[in-house]
Amino acid sequence: MKNWQVTLLLLLGLAQSPGLASAAATSSGSLNDLSGLKSVLQLPGELHLVVPHITPWSLRLAEWRGGQRTIYYIPQTEAQRYCGSANVPIRVLPGTVRVPLGFLVGQGGTLDGVVLRGRGLVEDPGWAENDLIALWMGLSGAPLPGRSWVEGSWTGVLTARIELQVTERYLGSPETRSFLFNHVWNGQVLDVRVQGYDAHRIYNGETLPLVQADGTVRGDCTLRSITTRVELGVDTSRTTWRGGPLHHNLTFAFDPTSGLETFRALEHSAHCGWFGCTWRGFNIYDLQGRRRGWGEGWQCGGNWCTTTYIHPLMFDVRKTHEEVTTRIRPWHERTVWQPQGTFSVEPGGIVRVGGQVWQIPGLEMYGHRPEGVGIEWVRGEPLVSYLAQASGIMGGAMFRGQVMDLADFCANIR
Repeated sequence: MKNWQVTLLLLLGLAQSPGLASAAATSSGSLNDLSGLKSVLQLPGELHLVVPHITPWSLRLAEWRGGQRTIYYIPQTEAQRYCGSANVPIRVLPGTVRVPLGFLVGQGGTLDGVVLRGRGLVEDPGWAENDLIALWMGLSGAPLPGRSWVEGSWTGVLTARIELQVTERYLGSPETRSFLFNHVWNGQVLDVRVQGYDAHRIYNGETLPLVQADGTVRGDCTLRSITTRVELGVDTSRTTWRGGPLHHNLTFAFDPTSGLETFRALEHSAHCGWFGCTWRGFNIYDLQGRRRGWGEGWQCGGNWCTTTYIHPLMFDVRKTHEEVTTRIRPWHERTVWQPQGTFSVEPGGIVRVGGQVWQIPGLEMYGHRPEGVGIEWVRGEPLVSYLAQASGIMGGAMFRGQVMDLADFCANIR
């Protein structure tokens, strides 16, 4: 701290004030982000900026004071150019200003104050709002839209977790639909196929999976076959016996095990004598005129006995339609952030990913801060007041009569 005191006094060409020996404990440090600078500037009191010239940056410092008074002190060699055009409080100092200084002196009876020193009072030091950052930022130069999570120190090391925006497909919830397909059907439903489907099988509520061409299972379906009974003809390999009356031109109903039908008996021969017939033979026909069997009657004692044999019909069950109830999961698309990894941020906000060079907008100044542009501070009383008074800024005797308002200076040089 003693070096700070001596340096400040020597820069102003001042003698050591006897009051400094009894100065209370002070603290010191350096600023490295805008947040810290603003917090200092917003302390209560008047800010006296001793600068070689007034710059846009030094004017911005006054704006961040929130309406509190700021007075600029410039050398006589610079003062004349402000005559008639100054819109801020300016006082004129003798000699030159080698290092910009600032005195933030407490208001009223308070002795709390801060001394600021460094080129950061007249030049933009290129600081971020906060030195330590952890925030989402953009990404440019990547093949897809991207973003970066940047962490670290603005004045030190930054890393960026890179994510690219990709579109991915996913299967949604099953959607139920019903279809009726004519036979023969190949098992295709929309963009999927019924796995294991057999066109010749009769289905009665069986469930089979639905898959797309690449084998992805998309759901399942329930199958029910719609059929019809088709007559194939007379089955001459089988016969069914019938008893009961039998005579020429007899029409009768009978089920030969293939369904109830109507038949007609026609006599084709007989064995007869003087005392009547002892045997009669018959052919049996259906209503379509097809011979379906035979029968006979004969004298058995005092009775007439008969027997009839009829061929049944042959039938087949054939499929006409396939009723399909599907539960298909449709494809949807969604946009997601796909992590690419965490990378070091190079000067200018550059990141190298897989041999490609991308940039993080807003970090163009990272690693390119102006050299030697910073601000150091000392806080404590009564040190600050002694320094301010000894300089004549606060009415001390050292430069009394030599520090004057800009208006007085301009009037004297005319």
